[in-house]
Amino acid sequence: MLGDRFGDRALAKLVESINRHLPERRQTLKAMLQMDSPSFRAKDGIEYDIAREELEFIAEHVDEEEHDRFAIPIILEMTSLGDEYVIYVRDRRHAEFIQRAFGFERYVNDVMMLYTYEMQKIRKKLRTASQVMFRV
Repeated sequence: MLGDRFGDRALAKLVESINRHLPERRQTLKAMLQMDSPSFRAKDGIEYDIAREELEFIAEHVDEEEHDRFAIPIILEMTSLGDEYVIYVRDRRHAEFIQRAFGFERYVNDVMMLYTYEMQKIRKKLRTASQVMFRV
């Protein structure tokens, strides 16, 4: 097991450094659509731009009354499951959007589960509006 070789504390630090691109605080879809230059500040201090056409694509598939509750970026949580990697979408609104926009609807214990080839389709369409989080 990876944790045994590195030690749990060292492994936790490694994963934390890998995930420094994740947002300090997420904005809502509504707020992002109102910005002249939509962006978010990540834990690494870098400001990441979000493409307006990606926000508009999301808005087409999310009910307007949900825009002020839909967090951006969409977080795709990658983890290993045996010999393969799977992606979890834990946010219910994000999962509902992905189901509407991409047609994926595999759930395990009320959490959307995707395979890497499915995540690639999402990342290709939402390159700036989605982020991959790594979990060990």
